[in-house]
Amino acid sequence: MMVEDENYWQSELSSLGIECKRKNELNDKEELKALATAIKEVYFQDYKTAYDHNRRQIDKLHFELHHY
Repeated sequence: MMVEDENYWQSELSSLGIECKRKNELNDKEELKALATAIKEVYFQDYKTAYDHNRRQIDKLHFELHHY
């Protein structure tokens, strides 16, 4: 099960564009999981920031179109 968990987290990192070049005691399952989680959180925050900015621009445009 532990190897499967490690493979899962290595696959998660790979899908985020991160490749583990070598295996050692520093990149165990918990470290891989923490790294994948941290990267996904950063991507999610970037997405929310961009989406929120776009939504505010759309709301402003919608307001301007309906109030002139």
